Amino acid sequence: MTEKNYNVELDFILQQLIHEYENVYKGVSFYSDVSFTTTKEKITTLTMEKFKLKEWELNLLFYTMLLDKYLKSIDPLTISLEGLVFINNGGYTRKTEMQNREKTRLDAIQKDLNKYSFGLMIFTAIVALGTLISAWYFAIEVYKFYKE
Repeated sequence: MTEKNYNVELDFILQQLIHEYENVYKGVSFYSDVSFTTTKEKITTLTMEKFKLKEWELNLLFYTMLLDKYLKSIDPLTISLEGLVFINNGGYTRKTEMQNREKTRLDAIQKDLNKYSFGLMIFTAIVALGTLISAWYFAIEVYKFYKE
């Protein structure tokens, strides 16, 4: 079973929420026969139709954004200042890309560190061997000096 990534859906919800705020007073008809739909209902409908999500998945996405502090509340659906800044900086998709880049960078640093530590271990072994040989040589010289 493959793991489903909801980053695109999360970003879509935040973008649609901003879009709804921008157009909230455009085309208002006071005598319309159409009943008023809330922002949450509009975004829920758009998201479920576009991504074929189940209701529990959508509720989980709303709850995730609420925990991440990108939404102020779910009912009524309101975006926070952090959410505005977050979506303008690339949203969940960019955040995941940055985390993947950071992981790759840390893996490269770890690989280099392992390589350098192995080289340092070899160098230390060579220095220790040289020190041991010189210690034996001077011990023999001291023994010869006092033996005579």
